[in-house]
Amino acid sequence: MEYSTPLVGDTESGTSARRRRWPLALLPVAIGLQLGASVSPSLVESLYSERLYRIVAAIFAGALGWVPFSVGELLLWLAIGAAVGWAVRGLRRLVRGRGRRGALLLSGLAQVWVAAGAFYLVFVGLWGLNYRRPPYAVLAELDARPATVAELSGVCAKLVAAANHAREGLPEDGTGVARLPDGRSGALRRAPSGYDEGAGIASVVSGASAPAKPVLLSTAMSYLGISGIFSPFTGEANVNMTLPEPDLPFAACHELAHAHGFAREDEANYVGYLACSRHRDADFRYSGLLAAGIYAMNALARVDRNGHARLDAGRSPRVKRDLAALVAWAERYRGPAERVSQAVNNAYLKSQGQKEGVRSYGRMVDLLIAEQRPRLTKGK
Repeated sequence: MEYSTPLVGDTESGTSARRRRWPLALLPVAIGLQLGASVSPSLVESLYSERLYRIVAAIFAGALGWVPFSVGELLLWLAIGAAVGWAVRGLRRLVRGRGRRGALLLSGLAQVWVAAGAFYLVFVGLWGLNYRRPPYAVLAELDARPATVAELSGVCAKLVAAANHAREGLPEDGTGVARLPDGRSGALRRAPSGYDEGAGIASVVSGASAPAKPVLLSTAMSYLGISGIFSPFTGEANVNMTLPEPDLPFAACHELAHAHGFAREDEANYVGYLACSRHRDADFRYSGLLAAGIYAMNALARVDRNGHARLDAGRSPRVKRDLAALVAWAERYRGPAERVSQAVNNAYLKSQGQKEGVRSYGRMVDLLIAEQRPRLTKGK
């Protein structure tokens, strides 16, 4: 739909003018919907996350799950092409429109406003309201109070030992790094198994699930420091195919956590870890333990460097080779593009109510510790 502000001298009835102006309200309506939803997370959970969104997710999974490529990525590039074409056409009109440039510029700004409003309203309706649901710790009745250093150290010790054990027997490539038996694409197809209803995941994580999708322009994502991205407009979990193989299963399950309605990054990390830990395949279980161990050990290093060094020394040579591969991948693609991407992602997360921004990814550790404590009972 193209919206244009009437030029000076144009005449139209009041009704016609109102019809042409109503799209300008889309953005305020979308913002108001998000702000209003934050007032009652329990209502968002009962009406949206547990009902309406599950219907939307099931439709997306059934309609697009069988498509071998990312429809969301295709739509993204089509949208970028359309935006570039619109901008070029608008510049030409400005150059040729002597005497009318002010009106043309106002019309262009109105079109951008309307497009942003339509985009954001669809985003909020299809997925974005999940940011306003109650925290996972509340839904799963976890005791997520601040942890002691001793609790953190204990969780780290368990994760290191479990990862060492899970790593044994996994196939390796020529450099001794863990290898996925059916390759990266095969792992994406297997990822939903961790979310199967019979896999033992909490009931709040149940629902339809489709295979994760490979990103065609994965190299570009790597330079942006992005391991995966969820498309709320198609319900697809998209994964960077340049990731080291030990990390890819966890990345896929993280993005699928978004598809299951967990928008906050710390919660998607934790739910992704849960899916990996309950997966039928050993490579997924190991990938989840490896990722959880990285987050927990990084947190421990900030408060107890000696304890971190002691536990790090206890990692098996196999696990250390995999960690070195992850570090090498990050160093290979590190640069200014990644810093810009992180700044943009930080601003986006804060705009959705995650005050910690990109640091919210580290709050997964609170949930890892909380699962070791006795469950809370509702009303306590």
